[in-house]
Amino acid sequence: MITLEPPPPTAVGVVNLYSVDFYRLARERLRPGGIVAQWLPLGTQNDEDTRSLVRSFLDVFPSASLWTTDVHEMLLIGSDVPLRLDVSKVIHRFNQPDVARALTEVGIASPAALLATWVTDRAGMERYAGTAPAVTDDRPRIEYSSWARPGELQRVLPELLALRMEPPLENADATFRALVAVENERLLTFYAAALNAQRGEKELWAQNISRVMREDGLNPYYRWIVGGPRP
Repeated sequence: MITLEPPPPTAVGVVNLYSVDFYRLARERLRPGGIVAQWLPLGTQNDEDTRSLVRSFLDVFPSASLWTTDVHEMLLIGSDVPLRLDVSKVIHRFNQPDVARALTEVGIASPAALLATWVTDRAGMERYAGTAPAVTDDRPRIEYSSWARPGELQRVLPELLALRMEPPLENADATFRALVAVENERLLTFYAAALNAQRGEKELWAQNISRVMREDGLNPYYRWIVGGPRP
């Protein structure tokens, strides 16, 4: 596995860690079935640049998926083989004490909550990226582009969340799928509240955030974002 969380691509000297050339080097160094996990900031570049970042990833990895990790960012997962979401294996690994502790500390308290962060597969990412030009080492244009326009997060986040589809779960019964759906609906409500706040929609913000905190008020991620103390 190769995992990255570099500074945003608009920072000087960083864009090459988001380029087709870099991803090719990373893929060459993976074992068969290995994955690359790339941080995707949403508010630090313009919408068209974000589409180019996704295009660069798709141009290298035949298997790709998009996951949400925070209201301000997402995660690109790429590999040479499809990523299997085998629920029995996810539950087994989640139950490892160190894994459960690390995820619970950031608000992921169950396997269902983890899988609820799935957004879309390669097909959805293709629809988003469209014909955007890929980022390459010899054309690192994002590094020289203008600063993000005001309100860029409000522009990009809804576009990406609109791609959401049901995660392709394996060995999942109806009860578990229902749990994933509940967790995802709550997460989307939280994101709606965040967008409400940024748009100055006070009544909608209060309505959505009250629902989230009523249902999962001890969640350390939600508490941190709204400015409350962690439990």
